[in-house]
Amino acid sequence: MANPKRILFVSGEVEPFASISETASLVRALPEQLLEAGDFDTRIMMPRYGIISERRNRLHEVIRLSGTEVPMGSETETLKVKVASIPGIRLQVYFMDNVRYFKRKGIHADKSGTLFDDNTERALFFGRAVLETLRKLMWSPDVIHAFGWISGLIPMLLATEYADDPLFADTKVVFTPDEVDAKATLTDDHVEALDLQVNGEATGLSLPHVGLHFADIAIYPPSVSPSSDDLQFSAEQEEQTEQAIALYDHTLSDVLA
Repeated sequence: MANPKRILFVSGEVEPFASISETASLVRALPEQLLEAGDFDTRIMMPRYGIISERRNRLHEVIRLSGTEVPMGSETETLKVKVASIPGIRLQVYFMDNVRYFKRKGIHADKSGTLFDDNTERALFFGRAVLETLRKLMWSPDVIHAFGWISGLIPMLLATEYADDPLFADTKVVFTPDEVDAKATLTDDHVEALDLQVNGEATGLSLPHVGLHFADIAIYPPSVSPSSDDLQFSAEQEEQTEQAIALYDHTLSDVLA
């Protein structure tokens, strides 16, 4: 496989580790199918929530990738990176771990259904953690496909504070929103307190809408209707794979040429 196309999947959900929407099955199936199709090098990154058992899922820390101090305004938070394989296939998942943002027992809400009031900050930490981990890996994706609200700031970060990083100079960004309502919005207070390099065009938007605004192209999941003429995944897994291959291998380059 000469010069495979490098695809990074970034998501808050991946089966079997965390699943509350159809995103989890999409991100579980697509990388495997792309690997089987050939000409693709796929990797996955997600948060390591407190609901994910390290022992049961055989997570182990990658020391050389851990220890990054991620800036969060006037403070920093230490990142740990852990890894595990999806059962039954040779596909590794990198877990972004941090006590403050991810130790709690929930994805976007607690057991009673009360939403976490810092979901925007959690998404920012996750986005910066993903990009800093790619820097340490020295792995330059051709495409970053970000899924869901917690990945919604990654397209913005690539367009602003990481815009001059040569590692991402040729990286294109696909964004897929989800149906999870985390009530996470980017406000002027976030921009000021967290040192975000954006102007008023992004403030006031929900994180999925921030992702849609800054991404190079969007493709919607089967359960979420596009707001315009954007692409949408089929409900059939085989067709989803065909759509993804077309998007990464042909459509993306055609649209962005």
